[in-house]
Amino acid sequence: MLFIMMVHVVADVFSKYMFNQPITGTIEIVSNFYMVGIVFLPLAMVELQNGHVKVEVFTTAMPPRYVAAFDVFASLLTLVYVAILSWFLTMEAIKSTEIRETIQVGVDLLPMWQARWFAPAGTSVFLLVILFNLLRNIDKLRGGNGGDIGDKKEMIDEWTV
Repeated sequence: MLFIMMVHVVADVFSKYMFNQPITGTIEIVSNFYMVGIVFLPLAMVELQNGHVKVEVFTTAMPPRYVAAFDVFASLLTLVYVAILSWFLTMEAIKSTEIRETIQVGVDLLPMWQARWFAPAGTSVFLLVILFNLLRNIDKLRGGNGGDIGDKKEMIDEWTV
C-alpha cells in the first residue's frame, strides 16, 4: 500500500508540473485511504515481531518471573484497550457503510465507506496477536518457555516471503 501511495503521489506531482493538471482527489485519497491502511493494517505483524515500543527501565534488573508478571499485566491492559478500540471502529465502519459515506472531491463524490473497514480489520487481527502473546506470557509466568520462538520466526518468515 505504501508503494501504491508513493506512485499515486509521484504521478500527481508529475501531472501537476508537466501538464499543469494535478490528479483530482490525491490529498483526499492519500489521507483517507492509504494512510489509514498504512497505520492500522500492519499492527498485528509489528506485534508478532515484538516491534512495538517497550520501556524496560525498571524490568531489566528484575527476575524473569516478575518480568513475566508485568508482561501479563501489560498484555491484559492492551487487550482491553484494543478490544474497546476495535469495537468502536467497527461500529463506525458499520454506520459509514449503511449511509454509503462519501466525501466531496472537486465536483465529484468519492466513496469513503470502504476505507473505514481498514481500521477495524487491522485492530481485530492485532487483538488476536495480543491474545496469543498474552497466552505466551501466562505460560512464561507459570514457569514455561512461552512457546518456541523459533517456530514464531519461521511463521513470520513464511508470511513475509
